Amino acid sequence: MLTLKLSLQTKLFAAFFLLSAIITMAISYTLFLHMRTNHLDTLKRDLIVMANMAAMHVGGNAPQELTGQVPEETADKRLWQLLQSIGKNSPDIARVFLLRSLTDNVLVVRSEWDARNESGRQAGTIYNDQDVAFGDANRPLVTDNNENGTVTVYTPVKANERTVAWLALEVDAAAVANDTRHFAERVLIFALGAIALVGVCSWFLARNFAARIRNLDIAIDQIAAGKHDIDLKVEGSDEVSLLAARINSLATALHGERESLMMSTIESLVTALEAKDVYTYGHSSHVASIAEAIGRELGLSEDELLTLRITALLHDIGKIGIPDHILNKPGRLEEWEWAIIKQHPETGAKIIAGIPALKEVAESVRHHHARWDGDGYPEALSRNTIPLGARIIAVADTYQAMVSDRPYRAGMAEAVVLNEIRRCAGKQFDPLVVAAFEKSIDGVS
Repeated sequence: MLTLKLSLQTKLFAAFFLLSAIITMAISYTLFLHMRTNHLDTLKRDLIVMANMAAMHVGGNAPQELTGQVPEETADKRLWQLLQSIGKNSPDIARVFLLRSLTDNVLVVRSEWDARNESGRQAGTIYNDQDVAFGDANRPLVTDNNENGTVTVYTPVKANERTVAWLALEVDAAAVANDTRHFAERVLIFALGAIALVGVCSWFLARNFAARIRNLDIAIDQIAAGKHDIDLKVEGSDEVSLLAARINSLATALHGERESLMMSTIESLVTALEAKDVYTYGHSSHVASIAEAIGRELGLSEDELLTLRITALLHDIGKIGIPDHILNKPGRLEEWEWAIIKQHPETGAKIIAGIPALKEVAESVRHHHARWDGDGYPEALSRNTIPLGARIIAVADTYQAMVSDRPYRAGMAEAVVLNEIRRCAGKQFDPLVVAAFEKSIDGVS
């Protein structure tokens, strides 16, 4: 069975869009019905006004024809002309006709003008188009014929202050349908525009919400990987924002605990190392201060400076595995002894690698004796393939070692050491690191 996999953004967009589109269509349909009803009401009111004026016109111009005081043929002609003039004044009028009531309340056509064939029905034709009951002889009557869509207004025609006939104006289905279609087109355009706007808004809402969820997911992955310097953007006070704030708090707490645990571990390791080699007591701390000054001169961030300081403190931790008689030998080392000493970067990296958060530190410790020209150890790395932390530690370690007293020699003058480091720039050391060291040495020497 084929399963369609959709992203969270697509699902949110579909949900927002469908819900908004349904609401928009419902509102549009309600608006259409309201506009149509208002239009029909307005049409009926206009027809009543027209019918009243037409009835006054007929009653005032043909009182004798309506009361039978002239020959029927002459009356019929005169009445038809009046109805024709009324009908042609409005293009929406389909029929204009006069009705009179027989003694048994049967309505018959007195005269009629029809826009479709002009002649209309013959006088005396029984009127049975609609079941009309004139309850009040002095008030107009409006009827809707749902079968053919017509609207008809009946209004009394008076002669000698009595109702002698009823004048009817009829608007046909085509006119009503045309107006309805006009309203429908307007509402449809409004609905389509609203749906398009809803679609755009839904897309932006879905993208924003999905991005916020994605950021939370990334932050959780970073915390799981040991990266705790997280600062999620908190927008508003909804559930996602509250969750982002909680993750920020959790990351801060874990970061503090990690740093505390890490520094405690580092202090323990450095203390154990310095207990083995009394001549290098304080060496790691001094190297850390010099390295940090170089890092600041190079524009490293606070997090990078912290990593660099930890690297400097631990750079010689591998010496903890070197036998004391070799580590503290007052004279020059034999070749085989020197080979054991050269193992300390690899040994230190293995010790540190057991702490997942110090993976970057372990790499810099492993290569802090690498040379810019590739002749260092334990691997023949050169130039920028050497980690930056290792390149910085190489300069700081060399300077601190040369100015300090050792079992086999006294410390050298700072000026001599500086000249030696300058001479080795581009060979043993990274020239940029040496330049940064020269600018920063006054503050830490």
